[in-house]
Amino acid sequence: MKTGIATNIESDDNKRKYDAQCKKVLSDKHILAYILKHVVEEVNGYTIKEIIQCIEGNPEIGSVSVLEGGPGRITEENTEDITSEEGTLSYDIRFSIITKEQEKIKLLIDLEAQKNMNPGYHIVTRGIVYCGRMISSQINREFTLDNYDGCKKVYSIWLCFQAPEYIGNAVSFYHVRKEDLICGIPDEKKAYDKLCVVQICLRENSDDARNEMIRLLNTIFSQSMTKEEILEQLEKEYRIPLETGVRKEIDFMCNLSEMVEEKGRTEGEKNLGTLVRLLVRDGKTDLLEKVTLNKDMREKLYREYHITE
Repeated sequence: MKTGIATNIESDDNKRKYDAQCKKVLSDKHILAYILKHVVEEVNGYTIKEIIQCIEGNPEIGSVSVLEGGPGRITEENTEDITSEEGTLSYDIRFSIITKEQEKIKLLIDLEAQKNMNPGYHIVTRGIVYCGRMISSQINREFTLDNYDGCKKVYSIWLCFQAPEYIGNAVSFYHVRKEDLICGIPDEKKAYDKLCVVQICLRENSDDARNEMIRLLNTIFSQSMTKEEILEQLEKEYRIPLETGVRKEIDFMCNLSEMVEEKGRTEGEKNLGTLVRLLVRDGKTDLLEKVTLNKDMREKLYREYHITE
């Protein structure tokens, strides 16, 4: 059975569970480490094992509010926080890392799984807002207003699934750079290098999937591979130890995907059956040839409604 994160996540309970399960899979430290190695410049020279050691505690899934100015913790059962002024919103996956260098650097990181690349606004704009929130929430926690230099750099990383063909697999960075109108001010990067939005576009089976991180993510959320094939590739090609719990999480994700796909297929058959019944009732069987049906579905409906081709 095929899997895929691009399944439409709306009101159906299984769809919501699938969405949440995808985030659990992404929060596995081995998978996070592969992403960080390729998009976080402060650790791009580290090994996967070293990056895992840099991740503080356990990543928080849907339990940190974007909208509250303070800590803003909410329960995992209700992963959205409601405020009277600003609506409902929470980060998908939030965590921090501390580099192993002599001058240890703490980074705050948000990872978002985005099934729709065109939700009616630009993803990068939302990412900038999330970065702004992560910076302002540090006040009186990471730094005080009499010492802004204590501000920690933040990353907002967006995984965009099922990118259109004209984009394919792609990665872009959006961050602050110094530009001189009149030269003279010293360039102190650490003073302004405080936020970075990363957009990762994924398209399975695209010819340009040469990047290790891209291949890994397309494997995990493949729409053409079985869960056995996915797990085998994770273990053999990426040396991700499946006994850490990721096997169980991926297995559950794939099972949920199958349930969502089966329900969608059943509802599709029901809708097609209704359409065929209405055409037969109205004596418009000549229009049936314009209805897109696979061979098995056509034979089943034609038998049910006594239609001869």
